[in-house]
Amino acid sequence: MSAEAMLQEAREALRQGQHSRARDLLTRLLRADQSNPAYWLWMSAAVESTREQIFCLRAALKVDPANSAARQGLIMLGALPAAPESVPSPLVRRRWKVEPIGDTPTPSSSAGGLRPALRLPFYLVLTLLVGGLILLGLVDLGDESAVALPPVGTPGLLPTYTATNTSIPLARTYTAEPVHSNAGPTPLWMRLEATYTPTPLYVNTPHAISEAYRAGLRAFQRGDWQSALDFFQQASLVEASSADIYLYLGEVQRMLGDYSAALQAFEQAISTDPLFAPGFLGRARILLATSKRSRDQDESIQQDLDRALELDPGFGEAYLERAALGLMMGNLESARQDLKHASGLLPDSPLVYLYRAQLALQEGEIESALSLARQAFELDRTLLPAYLVLGQACLLNGEFEAAIETLEIYLEFEVEDAVGWLALGQAYAGLSEPSQAYFNLLRAASGRDFAQAILSFDRALALDDSLSYAFLYRGISLLALGEGQKAVNDLLASRAAAGELSDQELFAIDLGLGRALLAADRLQDAFAQINSLEARAPDDESLAAVLYWRARALEAADEGRAADRDWSALLEMPVDVVPSDWRLEARSRLSTPTATQGTAYPSAAATPQPTPARTATPISAVRAAPTQH
Repeated sequence: MSAEAMLQEAREALRQGQHSRARDLLTRLLRADQSNPAYWLWMSAAVESTREQIFCLRAALKVDPANSAARQGLIMLGALPAAPESVPSPLVRRRWKVEPIGDTPTPSSSAGGLRPALRLPFYLVLTLLVGGLILLGLVDLGDESAVALPPVGTPGLLPTYTATNTSIPLARTYTAEPVHSNAGPTPLWMRLEATYTPTPLYVNTPHAISEAYRAGLRAFQRGDWQSALDFFQQASLVEASSADIYLYLGEVQRMLGDYSAALQAFEQAISTDPLFAPGFLGRARILLATSKRSRDQDESIQQDLDRALELDPGFGEAYLERAALGLMMGNLESARQDLKHASGLLPDSPLVYLYRAQLALQEGEIESALSLARQAFELDRTLLPAYLVLGQACLLNGEFEAAIETLEIYLEFEVEDAVGWLALGQAYAGLSEPSQAYFNLLRAASGRDFAQAILSFDRALALDDSLSYAFLYRGISLLALGEGQKAVNDLLASRAAAGELSDQELFAIDLGLGRALLAADRLQDAFAQINSLEARAPDDESLAAVLYWRARALEAADEGRAADRDWSALLEMPVDVVPSDWRLEARSRLSTPTATQGTAYPSAAATPQPTPARTATPISAVRAAPTQH
């Protein structure tokens, strides 16, 4: 099918109120050509929530900054300020004739809500009001290249990744919590009627006596969750002994965000048929999607997923969920094996690529992680966790602007994710791994927004004050802004809050602390701190940093002769481990007969700390007795 024919079919689907079908067609077009603003404009009419409309319209405007239809839509949705000369466009008025649905039964009134037969004209009018306003002025789209891509099955929701003691946090501390709460914003993939790729049916058992079941399946397949809920509830009253009805009740409740009701439905499916594998998977998914769980719950999840695969060894979705659990618990080899099985059973699933990217991040394979995260992102752009993983992968690969772009979209929906705010702060500051954080600060500092980074770190720590890396990165950012004493406080907090750290990570923190003490004009403390690191330097680059900053501390204390020894030693080191500006400074200092007294760093008085009393003993005399902090 040509792109033009596919676009025409998507338009027709929208006119008939078939939003799920329109999204599927437009997704195929966008996979082939994301630079066509018309595809994004029509997609904005196919999605149902305001946030998704704004996302699509922003994408259209990014591709075509002069696109008046996209700009007008964003203004009308409140995402852009209206220009003074802007005036509202007249409402497009059409007469819609809706044919009666003859083969669809009416759910009982006890199910609540509008009946499906009444919903169709309601949604058509809603689509007309929103889509007509947004797409006003859309004209001939021209010919496009042929596109023929099949839909990709995306099974289920992705559990939220949280923090472990690694450079890219993954799992939060275990805390018992209710299964689900409707407080806060609903994630992107739950706001849509369906993701870009349709949810597959596990079973489609004939139910001769219940037309409501068949109608529920039709609603389920087109992503009409409320109608599906109504029909499946009615079917459960007629056929109370059918496990598959409870399975779909649970899936619909899960998509609607009612995790408590979904859990009850899955447990009813298991009770009705203890050999029904999807019931165990559904129950595991609900618990796995909980952001804070207990260890006992993790064991229950593992048992449910093991049982599902014992009953159905070809159940690809169960392998995916067990892989996700393995990633959260740090069982990387188990996760790798489960992903291998899932890849064979569900080769086109974006979750396969997403979990493989997460595995690569944990194993330090950052280039592979970036490639896999991009593949997951391209397969399903409504998969919200893909934005976080892609942002983290971009961050570790030094693509800071791309990381900022994706992480800001992620945090627009997940505003209470401390790990997301931490990653965004790192991207603004241009800081990646903890062991290299201090040295990254020395390179290409131009273009970094340390003030914005500090705001992001503040958000992260307000949500989770156990994130030791947030203290580290905020301390280094404060140091970059000359806030010496504040940087001291954060770097000390980072050391106190951290668990087991590598030698390189500890060295980075302690070197930053020494420089922060120097910036705070605590000269003896700064010298003692930096001097103690000489024997701990893990490589030549680290040793060069010790020599440089010790020389600076000695000169600040008017110990020019001792500083000259360090400047000379610095110049004798390999050229590739000493920044060029350090070498220039060393030559300049050695050519000056008398070292300049004082330090170029401002003194910071915020959060006052006692300053050690000055003595007549030269600061270089404390070399043999370094002070630890």
